[in-house]
Amino acid sequence: MSAHFLHIRLLTEADLPAVMAVQAACYEAGFHEPQAAFANKLAEASDSCWGAWQGDALRGYLFCLPADADHLPALHASSWRRPADAAWLYLHDMAVHPDARGLGVAGRLLEAARTRAHAVGVEALVLVAVQGSVPYWTRHGFATVAPSPPIAAKLRTFGDDAHFMQQALR
Repeated sequence: MSAHFLHIRLLTEADLPAVMAVQAACYEAGFHEPQAAFANKLAEASDSCWGAWQGDALRGYLFCLPADADHLPALHASSWRRPADAAWLYLHDMAVHPDARGLGVAGRLLEAARTRAHAVGVEALVLVAVQGSVPYWTRHGFATVAPSPPIAAKLRTFGDDAHFMQQALR
């Protein structure tokens, strides 16, 4: 199946078990966030968390959070709060089920994030690259940037191989 058979929509709390299954298929155990952490982020940013569906199967997801240097969640955080005036749209977690790789899922999810970022007028998309994904994100227009002290503290929760990356929109 190709990308045109994918349906991108905002996630709901009822989708979280499917999100957990995709996460388990994609990440090393140390990166598995509890469902409560996803529920918190979804409750705070329900307008910027998407799933890519193929029929009734979740093929991938993207949790984007309005953020700034002081409101970037640590890994596994289940008490994150949305800032009043976000500078960024933070791509907290994007995962594509291994069975769906090559179908354009990631590109469609990134397109949704960029569209939302432009609509709300944030200055950049930001993310934390893990599991050797810096080359992937570089190909998609992101660059590694030196983190500020508050971000550096959060970055450590993602492990020694974590890199803060940004794509300027303005």
